[in-house]
Amino acid sequence: MKRQGCIFISVILLLALFLGSAGAESTDILGRPFPDFSVTDTEGNTFTLSEKLRDHEAALINIWATWCPPCKAEMPFLNEIYQAYGDRVAFIALSYDPDDTMEKIEAYRQDLGLLFPMGRDEDAALFQYLGFQAVPTTAIVDRFGNTVFFRVGSFFSQDQIKRCLEAFLGDGYTETAPLKDIPKDVSTNVFPVSSVRDIHVENENAKKVLYWAAGDPEPWVVYVVEDEAAHLRLDISPSDDPASLLYYNYSDIIVVQDLLDAERNAFVFDQPLPDAETGEYYAFASLTYEKADPNAIGVYLLPGEQYIETLAQDMRDSGYDVTWEYSEDAQPEAAQKQAYLVHVADQDGLAVPGVMVNFCTDTACMPMQSDENGLITFSGAPDVYHIQLLRAPDGYSFDPAFEFYTDASYGEWVLRIQKN
Repeated sequence: MKRQGCIFISVILLLALFLGSAGAESTDILGRPFPDFSVTDTEGNTFTLSEKLRDHEAALINIWATWCPPCKAEMPFLNEIYQAYGDRVAFIALSYDPDDTMEKIEAYRQDLGLLFPMGRDEDAALFQYLGFQAVPTTAIVDRFGNTVFFRVGSFFSQDQIKRCLEAFLGDGYTETAPLKDIPKDVSTNVFPVSSVRDIHVENENAKKVLYWAAGDPEPWVVYVVEDEAAHLRLDISPSDDPASLLYYNYSDIIVVQDLLDAERNAFVFDQPLPDAETGEYYAFASLTYEKADPNAIGVYLLPGEQYIETLAQDMRDSGYDVTWEYSEDAQPEAAQKQAYLVHVADQDGLAVPGVMVNFCTDTACMPMQSDENGLITFSGAPDVYHIQLLRAPDGYSFDPAFEFYTDASYGEWVLRIQKN
């Protein structure tokens, strides 16, 4: 279900504005020695990059600024990873902005409770070396002093940073091996899916409105929610990866995997509705990948019916010939399943046939195997089943201790294992 017109454009353009040039590569510096530099942090410690690499396996260099919202958003992730990896990885966060004095940086550090060293990128020298594209910019330097990872734009979770760092740590890392992108999550995992990617508003009195623009084959979807927040259920398709798919609402970017409500077996988010007195009369919610995503979807959220025509007129002012109508399916139910469906896929989303699992109750177990499409269909009576992995074909592996439980009703999941 693709959203055309201004909604689709908003997702892509505003995501780009938030991220800068997120994911941009600099093949000119990858694999090459990172210039040595000296820095004095806000606590008065002076050190060089080469000194840090003498007793660390890698260094993470983050260029940022105090005014930068994406920088602030990723700081808690950096802080968590620093606490886990600070004895193995040197963290160096430097503001390139000449207006960010050491006193201002230290106040910022204290306000956010950050533990890693912070200082200034004098004359923006490192920022210029890294391309002077946008902040935040992050580079990782390996134990040999070479640049092995480069990213313009914020990280969206601590797990993303962890996956990057793990590629350069340990005794098995014996020569420089640059990464051009964040490594995929290869952990054994399971997550709920639906037939299509979609956003549902679960508020009891929500009203759904369809906006039709001349020439567009599908409508734009708007919900009127006269509550403080819209209770959203986020459905993802079997081909989606929740570790990479993003929930975006013009201000926040959240990895969908982090929105899983295990008790409900669903991805959920409470989206605050705007206070019209502030001048904002709508919110926006979308599901998209960081890079250009033709399947990005989004919905508008209005705090009252009086804003339906206001939004329509704004669209007309933007050049769209828009009409609107109420829709009867304001609160569509999740599709009714007729069996327990488990799609088995590798970290690239490719189907894996020949994976054996057990569906167990307290009294019996039933072994099932994924077919040529990686699908396991179990039509046993609805119950809470304990699912255990038994076997994978050659070339694949999984955590033998991994297990999960189904709901007491039929449902659909993706089970991810690793292609070696």
